[in-house]
Amino acid sequence: MYIFISNIDIMKILISWMAFNSDFTKNGNVETENSPNYNMHKYYWDYDKHVILCSSAKEDIRLEKLENKLRLDFPDHEIEAIYMGISDIIDINEIKVKIETLLLSFKDDSVTIFFSPGTSAMQVAWYICHTTLQLNTKLVQMRPATKSKSRKNELIEIITETSSLPVTSILKELIVDQRDRINTFDDFKYTDSILPVYNKADKIANTDRVTVLINGETGTGKEHLASYIHKNSVRAKAPFIAINCSALNDELLTAELFGYKKGSYSFAYEDRKGLFERADKGTIFLDEIGDISPKLQQTLLRVLQEKEIQPLQKNPIKVDVRVIAATNKNLPELCKAGIFRWDLYYRLAIAELELPSLMARGSEEIDEMIDFFLVRKMKELRKKSILKLSADVRQLLRNHTWPGNVRELENLIETLYVFCETSASIKDLPERFKNPPSEKSLKWKDVEKEHIKYVLRLKKGNQRQASLALDYGSINTLRKKIALYKIRLDNFDN
Repeated sequence: MYIFISNIDIMKILISWMAFNSDFTKNGNVETENSPNYNMHKYYWDYDKHVILCSSAKEDIRLEKLENKLRLDFPDHEIEAIYMGISDIIDINEIKVKIETLLLSFKDDSVTIFFSPGTSAMQVAWYICHTTLQLNTKLVQMRPATKSKSRKNELIEIITETSSLPVTSILKELIVDQRDRINTFDDFKYTDSILPVYNKADKIANTDRVTVLINGETGTGKEHLASYIHKNSVRAKAPFIAINCSALNDELLTAELFGYKKGSYSFAYEDRKGLFERADKGTIFLDEIGDISPKLQQTLLRVLQEKEIQPLQKNPIKVDVRVIAATNKNLPELCKAGIFRWDLYYRLAIAELELPSLMARGSEEIDEMIDFFLVRKMKELRKKSILKLSADVRQLLRNHTWPGNVRELENLIETLYVFCETSASIKDLPERFKNPPSEKSLKWKDVEKEHIKYVLRLKKGNQRQASLALDYGSINTLRKKIALYKIRLDNFDN
């Protein structure tokens, strides 16, 4: 047996911010005596590449001057300038997320973080990433000659203790402040069963560029959760755009997502930007992603991989968009049935969240949601007092199956406010609540669906045993029917 071991060259990377003041003289030229970045090249160069960061999102003449001067005076030194697009240079959270993504791209290299240039918030963000990312990084700062006993520039390594405690404390404070600002405008009931989901959403929000897949039945609040992630992220000031993928046919959805040129198809009367382009620097929410065609699945996969869209009859366009998708279908089962692409599923489900149905949340939370909507709808409809529900109405609502979930409950409370003055009794409820349809259906597809669920429950979720018991002849037949009937396998014990 031969074992081959490849020697991977570890690059030595220097990263720093451009120092807007000390890197330049008063007349705007590059400072060659006191510039921290220039002096790193002049006195302490021991790197394969220097990555210089600029907080701007677009070209800055100062960065070009600094880059050109360093290339001219140190032709053997490799330099890369990167525009980071920081909207607020004292927002630690925004800076931290941006540089975290950058540092992770150098995870296989030895990285020296030049701590001196930049704002205080930038320095705190460097410290957080250095102590928590578990990367091969070190912090250095420069003591200028004017403040050195030796009257020479001194490079000093900052020794820190690697721990998650500092970042936990700082980010917890930031997230709380951010959530307080959002909750001023966010009238939403965070009950015990969904708090863990939103706690995970907080972590996702603070990790930029990660795609998210939200699973949940219709009406469970998937769009609200997606919006919550956006509002708590560094993209909060950019657009959040939502679209229901099942509402449009393939041609219209493609045009809506990626845009088109005038005359590219029948109703293209003018050039139109697609939703991806309009959501640049922000978030796009693709609801009911399980309903898109195989062709569109392939197109979306390419967009996620290349960060580039192709409008109809126009040149490709680079976009910086976070994608959050949602579905009420079992995507893994659709993948097994050959209906949905595995590679797209894996690309979407980097971070996956599950919203429980209203019925699964239990009677106590149903009561909480009833009270919440009673107060909210009173305010929205400008009623003088909260509508009172009789005890038998509440009991009936506790026992209702809620196929429309939270949205169905909200609509019901609004309906009761419209037709009732001060109180509501059984007679005021819509007919479907008083006389729910029989669970027994005469339609074959309903009978087959319930029988498949019965057999899966009997076989504790083992699909191979269930397919044999059903005499389908092939497990693929069962998988296709599971996808067709939207049967959730997590309802059965494995």
